Amino acid sequence: MWNVRISGSHRNMNEVILFFLIAITALTLDLNAQSVASVSGTWYGDFVMTGSDGKTSHDKAVLILKHDGAVVTGSAGPTIDQQSAFTNGRIENNSLRFHMDAAGGLDFELHLDGSRLYGTATGTNPRRPMEVVLDLQPAHDLVPQKELTAEITEADQKLFDAFDRCDATDYASFLSDDLEFFRDHMGETDHTQNVQSLKQRCAEGIQLRRELLRDTLVINDLPGYGALEAGTHRFYSRQADGSEHLDATAQFVNIWRKEDGHWKLARAISFNHH
Repeated sequence: MWNVRISGSHRNMNEVILFFLIAITALTLDLNAQSVASVSGTWYGDFVMTGSDGKTSHDKAVLILKHDGAVVTGSAGPTIDQQSAFTNGRIENNSLRFHMDAAGGLDFELHLDGSRLYGTATGTNPRRPMEVVLDLQPAHDLVPQKELTAEITEADQKLFDAFDRCDATDYASFLSDDLEFFRDHMGETDHTQNVQSLKQRCAEGIQLRRELLRDTLVINDLPGYGALEAGTHRFYSRQADGSEHLDATAQFVNIWRKEDGHWKLARAISFNHH
């Protein structure tokens, strides 16, 4: 009975076999894509290029990747603000492969090893042969300059708003637990000492107001760590009658780090007080 049904349905059986072959192939490709952990996110690290003359140049690279199954889309460039889209991004044989038209054409093959994305890019232009070695790390807090400037400016304002109000609790919330604060002629203080200093000053009735000189402000990214803020600010002493007088002017360098989605002051240098 079984043999009779097969012999009478060759066409249907061939269609069934073809269907299963397609399904197995699709499953294999899907499993291959799933075997590689997601590479989605921002990556930053070394970009070392060797030209046909044997000379080597060292630079940095930023990759922004979106991983969906076996397909990877995104862009690459020397900075977060200088990006060019790549093409043919895919996961193949446990490797990330894509092509860029820059420098006459480059074919990339990268491998994910824990929190490290590394590999090579080979030039496709026979007139400009080159080999590139990349070694990248996650840089989740690396954002475009405009966005970074807005975020750090806001964090700075909230930190010193709390400072001006003598709100020690709010002030402390913007300081990293491992804060290192350096001031010329005074040395280093930590998180606890800075919070206690604010409490003591305010308990003594000394009210200060900080004024940032915005035309001196510089904000830049620190890939793999956070952000750098530098500038000049003034501190005014407030009197009981509401009047103020200039207490000090100083330059500063602040290093911010994002912790649990919030920017916190991790390192600070205050100098050139006058």
